[in-house]
Amino acid sequence: MATATQAGQDTAADLAQDDRQETGIDTGTMMGVLAGVFLIAVAIIRGGDAGVFININSALIVVGGALSTAFIAFPAKKITTLLPVLYNAFKPGVYEPEDYIDDIMKLASKYRSGGMKQLENEESKVDNRFLRSGIAMIVDGYNAKEIYELMDRELNSMLDRHNSGQKVLRFMSVQAPVFGMAGTLIGLVQMLMHIDDPSTIGPALATALITTFYGLMLANLILTPLVAKLSMRTEMEGVLGRAIRVGIIGIHDRVNPQKIQRNMNALLPPSQQRE
Repeated sequence: MATATQAGQDTAADLAQDDRQETGIDTGTMMGVLAGVFLIAVAIIRGGDAGVFININSALIVVGGALSTAFIAFPAKKITTLLPVLYNAFKPGVYEPEDYIDDIMKLASKYRSGGMKQLENEESKVDNRFLRSGIAMIVDGYNAKEIYELMDRELNSMLDRHNSGQKVLRFMSVQAPVFGMAGTLIGLVQMLMHIDDPSTIGPALATALITTFYGLMLANLILTPLVAKLSMRTEMEGVLGRAIRVGIIGIHDRVNPQKIQRNMNALLPPSQQRE
Protein backbone atom coordinates (compact mmCIF):
# COMPACT_ATOMS: atom_id res chain seq x y z
CA MET A 1 0.00 0.00 0.00
CA ALA A 2 1.40 3.36 -1.00
CA THR A 3 1.99 5.83 1.77
CA ALA A 4 0.71 9.38 1.75
CA THR A 5 4.28 10.58 2.18
CA GLN A 6 5.34 8.94 -1.06
CA ALA A 7 2.28 10.31 -2.83
CA GLY A 8 3.03 13.76 -1.49
CA GLN A 9 6.48 13.56 -3.05
CA ASP A 10 4.89 12.69 -6.37
CA THR A 11 2.66 15.74 -6.19
CA ALA A 12 5.58 18.06 -5.69
CA ALA A 13 5.61 18.08 -9.47
CA ASP A 14 3.15 20.39 -11.17
CA LEU A 15 -0.32 19.26 -12.10
CA ALA A 16 0.79 19.76 -15.67
CA GLN A 17 3.16 16.81 -15.45
CA ASP A 18 0.56 14.09 -15.34
CA ASP A 19 0.45 11.31 -17.90
CA ARG A 20 -2.49 12.81 -19.75
CA GLN A 21 -0.38 15.66 -20.95
CA GLU A 22 0.08 15.69 -24.69
CA THR A 23 3.43 16.22 -26.31
CA GLY A 24 4.08 18.80 -28.98
CA ILE A 25 3.55 22.51 -29.31
CA ASP A 26 0.46 24.63 -28.82
CA THR A 27 -0.27 25.77 -32.36
CA GLY A 28 -2.02 28.97 -31.28
CA THR A 29 0.96 30.22 -29.29
CA MET A 30 3.48 29.30 -31.97
CA MET A 31 1.37 30.78 -34.76
CA GLY A 32 0.95 34.00 -32.79
CA VAL A 33 4.71 34.42 -32.32
CA LEU A 34 5.54 33.50 -35.91
CA ALA A 35 2.77 35.69 -37.34
CA GLY A 36 3.91 38.69 -35.30
CA VAL A 37 7.54 38.28 -36.34
CA PHE A 38 6.57 37.65 -39.97
CA LEU A 39 4.30 40.68 -40.30
CA ILE A 40 6.83 43.02 -38.72
CA ALA A 41 9.59 41.58 -40.91
CA VAL A 42 7.47 42.08 -44.04
CA ALA A 43 6.75 45.69 -43.08
CA ILE A 44 10.47 46.31 -42.53
CA ILE A 45 11.47 44.69 -45.83
CA ARG A 46 8.83 46.63 -47.75
CA GLY A 47 10.20 49.85 -46.26
CA GLY A 48 13.60 49.14 -47.83
CA ASP A 49 17.10 48.65 -46.39
CA ALA A 50 16.08 45.96 -43.90
CA GLY A 51 19.70 45.42 -42.94
CA VAL A 52 19.70 48.56 -40.82
CA PHE A 53 17.40 46.77 -38.35
CA ILE A 54 20.08 44.16 -37.61
CA ASN A 55 22.35 45.50 -34.91
CA ILE A 56 24.29 43.20 -32.59
CA ASN A 57 25.23 45.98 -30.18
CA SER A 58 21.58 46.93 -29.68
CA ALA A 59 20.60 43.31 -29.05
CA LEU A 60 23.39 42.92 -26.50
CA ILE A 61 22.28 46.02 -24.61
CA VAL A 62 18.61 44.99 -24.46
CA VAL A 63 18.97 41.26 -23.78
CA GLY A 64 22.07 41.63 -21.61
CA GLY A 65 20.54 44.43 -19.58
CA ALA A 66 17.26 42.60 -18.98
CA LEU A 67 19.05 39.40 -17.94
CA SER A 68 21.59 41.19 -15.76
CA THR A 69 18.95 43.06 -13.77
CA ALA A 70 16.96 39.82 -13.41
CA PHE A 71 20.03 38.16 -11.83
CA ILE A 72 20.30 41.13 -9.48
CA ALA A 73 16.61 41.07 -8.51
CA PHE A 74 16.05 37.29 -8.21
CA PRO A 75 17.99 34.22 -7.06
CA ALA A 76 20.22 32.84 -9.81
CA LYS A 77 18.42 29.48 -9.69
CA LYS A 78 15.15 31.08 -10.79
CA ILE A 79 16.84 32.67 -13.81
CA THR A 80 18.57 29.48 -14.89
CA THR A 81 15.25 27.61 -14.87
CA LEU A 82 13.48 30.08 -17.17
CA LEU A 83 13.68 27.86 -20.24
CA PRO A 84 11.30 25.20 -18.81
CA VAL A 85 8.97 28.01 -17.73
CA LEU A 86 8.96 29.45 -21.25
CA TYR A 87 8.46 26.01 -22.73
CA ASN A 88 5.30 25.54 -20.66
CA ALA A 89 3.72 28.46 -22.54
CA PHE A 90 4.14 26.53 -25.80
CA LYS A 91 2.68 23.27 -24.52
CA PRO A 92 -0.82 22.40 -25.71
CA GLY A 93 -3.62 23.03 -23.23
CA VAL A 94 -4.73 19.73 -21.74
CA TYR A 95 -6.62 20.73 -18.61
CA GLU A 96 -10.15 19.33 -18.91
CA PRO A 97 -11.70 19.33 -15.43
CA GLU A 98 -14.87 17.71 -16.69
CA ASP A 99 -12.90 14.55 -17.54
CA TYR A 100 -11.73 14.30 -13.94
CA ILE A 101 -15.32 14.60 -12.76
CA ASP A 102 -16.05 11.31 -14.54
CA ASP A 103 -12.97 9.67 -13.02
CA ILE A 104 -13.81 10.83 -9.51
CA MET A 105 -17.42 9.70 -9.82
CA LYS A 106 -16.21 6.24 -10.85
CA LEU A 107 -13.80 6.13 -7.92
CA ALA A 108 -16.53 7.23 -5.54
CA SER A 109 -18.87 4.51 -6.81
CA LYS A 110 -16.21 1.81 -6.47
CA TYR A 111 -15.30 2.96 -2.97
CA ARG A 112 -18.94 2.92 -1.86
CA SER A 113 -19.49 -0.55 -3.31
CA GLY A 114 -16.11 -2.25 -2.88
CA GLY A 115 -14.61 -0.51 0.12
CA MET A 116 -11.02 0.45 0.84
CA LYS A 117 -9.49 -2.52 -0.97
CA GLN A 118 -11.17 -1.56 -4.21
CA LEU A 119 -9.99 2.04 -3.87
CA GLU A 120 -6.45 0.87 -3.16
CA ASN A 121 -6.50 -1.21 -6.35
CA GLU A 122 -7.60 1.81 -8.35
CA GLU A 123 -4.92 4.09 -6.91
CA SER A 124 -2.15 2.91 -9.25
CA LYS A 125 -4.39 3.47 -12.28
CA VAL A 126 -4.89 7.20 -11.57
CA ASP A 127 -2.75 9.27 -13.92
CA ASN A 128 -3.02 12.72 -12.30
CA ARG A 129 -0.49 13.05 -9.48
CA PHE A 130 -2.60 15.44 -7.42
CA LEU A 131 -5.61 13.10 -7.61
CA ARG A 132 -3.42 10.09 -6.87
CA SER A 133 -2.05 11.86 -3.79
CA GLY A 134 -5.59 12.39 -2.49
CA ILE A 135 -6.52 8.76 -3.09
CA ALA A 136 -3.34 7.64 -1.29
CA MET A 137 -4.26 9.72 1.74
CA ILE A 138 -7.72 8.13 1.88
CA VAL A 139 -6.14 4.67 1.64
CA ASP A 140 -3.66 5.55 4.39
CA GLY A 141 -6.42 6.56 6.78
CA TYR A 142 -6.14 10.36 6.84
CA ASN A 143 -9.27 12.14 8.01
CA ALA A 144 -11.09 14.71 5.86
CA LYS A 145 -9.55 17.73 7.60
CA GLU A 146 -6.00 16.41 7.18
CA ILE A 147 -6.61 15.60 3.52
CA TYR A 148 -8.02 19.06 2.84
CA GLU A 149 -5.13 20.81 4.56
CA LEU A 150 -2.43 18.75 2.83
CA MET A 151 -3.98 19.14 -0.60
CA ASP A 152 -4.45 22.85 0.01
CA ARG A 153 -0.75 23.20 0.84
CA GLU A 154 0.28 21.24 -2.25
CA LEU A 155 -1.98 23.31 -4.47
CA ASN A 156 -0.80 26.63 -3.02
CA SER A 157 2.82 25.51 -3.34
CA MET A 158 2.31 24.72 -7.01
CA LEU A 159 0.61 28.06 -7.69
CA ASP A 160 3.34 29.97 -5.84
CA ARG A 161 6.02 28.13 -7.80
CA HIS A 162 4.40 29.02 -11.10
CA ASN A 163 3.82 32.63 -10.09
CA SER A 164 7.46 33.03 -9.05
CA GLY A 165 8.60 32.08 -12.56
CA GLN A 166 6.12 34.48 -14.09
CA LYS A 167 7.39 37.29 -11.86
CA VAL A 168 10.85 36.95 -13.42
CA LEU A 169 9.46 37.17 -16.95
CA ARG A 170 7.21 40.07 -15.98
CA PHE A 171 10.21 41.88 -14.50
CA MET A 172 12.24 41.33 -17.68
CA SER A 173 9.36 42.60 -19.84
CA VAL A 174 9.53 45.89 -17.90
CA GLN A 175 13.31 46.12 -18.09
CA ALA A 176 13.65 45.42 -21.83
CA PRO A 177 12.15 48.76 -23.02
CA VAL A 178 14.14 50.60 -20.32
CA PHE A 179 17.40 49.23 -21.68
CA GLY A 180 16.13 49.98 -25.16
CA MET A 181 15.97 53.64 -24.17
CA ALA A 182 19.39 53.35 -22.51
CA GLY A 183 20.84 52.03 -25.75
CA THR A 184 19.24 54.89 -27.64
CA LEU A 185 20.85 57.39 -25.29
CA ILE A 186 24.22 55.70 -25.79
CA GLY A 187 23.78 55.96 -29.54
CA LEU A 188 22.78 59.62 -29.32
CA VAL A 189 25.83 60.45 -27.23
CA GLN A 190 28.07 58.73 -29.76
CA MET A 191 26.31 60.57 -32.58
CA LEU A 192 26.76 63.97 -30.95
CA MET A 193 30.45 63.30 -30.61
CA HIS A 194 30.65 63.35 -34.41
CA ILE A 195 28.05 66.03 -35.08
CA ASP A 196 30.62 68.00 -37.07
CA ASP A 197 29.99 65.54 -39.91
CA PRO A 198 26.33 65.99 -40.95
CA SER A 199 26.42 62.95 -43.21
CA THR A 200 26.73 60.65 -40.20
CA ILE A 201 23.79 62.03 -38.24
CA GLY A 202 21.01 60.19 -40.09
CA PRO A 203 22.54 56.69 -40.00
CA ALA A 204 23.74 57.15 -36.43
CA LEU A 205 20.30 58.28 -35.26
CA ALA A 206 18.66 55.32 -36.98
CA THR A 207 21.05 52.93 -35.26
CA ALA A 208 20.37 54.57 -31.89
CA LEU A 209 16.62 54.10 -32.28
CA ILE A 210 17.01 50.41 -33.18
CA THR A 211 17.74 49.63 -29.52
CA THR A 212 14.39 51.05 -28.45
CA PHE A 213 12.75 48.97 -31.17
CA TYR A 214 14.42 45.79 -29.87
CA GLY A 215 13.34 46.54 -26.32
CA LEU A 216 9.71 47.09 -27.33
CA MET A 217 9.59 43.95 -29.47
CA LEU A 218 11.13 41.74 -26.79
CA ALA A 219 8.74 43.05 -24.14
CA ASN A 220 5.50 43.32 -26.09
CA LEU A 221 5.79 40.62 -28.75
CA ILE A 222 7.46 37.90 -26.67
CA LEU A 223 7.59 38.32 -22.89
CA THR A 224 4.29 40.01 -22.01
CA PRO A 225 2.10 37.66 -24.12
CA LEU A 226 3.92 34.61 -22.76
CA VAL A 227 3.40 35.80 -19.18
CA ALA A 228 -0.32 36.24 -19.94
CA LYS A 229 -0.48 32.69 -21.35
CA LEU A 230 1.32 31.24 -18.33
CA SER A 231 -0.95 33.14 -15.93
CA MET A 232 -4.00 31.72 -17.69
CA ARG A 233 -2.55 28.21 -17.47
CA THR A 234 -1.88 28.67 -13.75
CA GLU A 235 -5.48 29.78 -13.17
CA MET A 236 -6.72 26.70 -15.03
CA GLU A 237 -4.51 24.44 -12.93
CA GLY A 238 -5.80 26.11 -9.78
CA VAL A 239 -9.41 25.49 -10.80
CA LEU A 240 -8.60 21.87 -11.64
CA GLY A 241 -6.81 21.36 -8.32
CA ARG A 242 -9.69 22.79 -6.28
CA ALA A 243 -12.20 20.66 -8.18
CA ILE A 244 -10.13 17.52 -7.57
CA ARG A 245 -9.84 18.41 -3.88
CA VAL A 246 -13.63 18.65 -3.58
CA GLY A 247 -13.91 15.28 -5.30
CA ILE A 248 -11.38 13.65 -2.96
CA ILE A 249 -13.22 14.90 0.13
CA GLY A 250 -16.44 13.56 -1.36
CA ILE A 251 -14.88 10.15 -1.95
CA HIS A 252 -13.52 10.08 1.61
CA ASP A 253 -16.94 10.90 3.07
CA ARG A 254 -18.65 8.34 0.79
CA VAL A 255 -20.83 11.06 -0.69
CA ASN A 256 -23.25 10.12 -3.46
CA PRO A 257 -21.37 10.46 -6.81
CA GLN A 258 -24.07 12.71 -8.22
CA LYS A 259 -23.63 15.08 -5.31
CA ILE A 260 -19.86 15.06 -5.88
CA GLN A 261 -20.47 15.97 -9.50
CA ARG A 262 -22.66 18.93 -8.52
CA ASN A 263 -20.10 20.12 -5.98
CA MET A 264 -17.30 19.96 -8.55
CA ASN A 265 -19.43 21.64 -11.22
CA ALA A 266 -19.99 24.54 -8.85
CA LEU A 267 -16.28 25.41 -9.15
CA LEU A 268 -16.17 25.27 -12.95
CA PRO A 269 -17.40 27.67 -15.65
CA PRO A 270 -20.54 26.47 -17.49
CA SER A 271 -18.52 25.41 -20.53
CA GLN A 272 -16.50 22.95 -18.43
CA GLN A 273 -19.26 21.49 -16.28
CA ARG A 274 -20.26 17.86 -16.68
CA GLU A 275 -23.96 17.36 -17.24
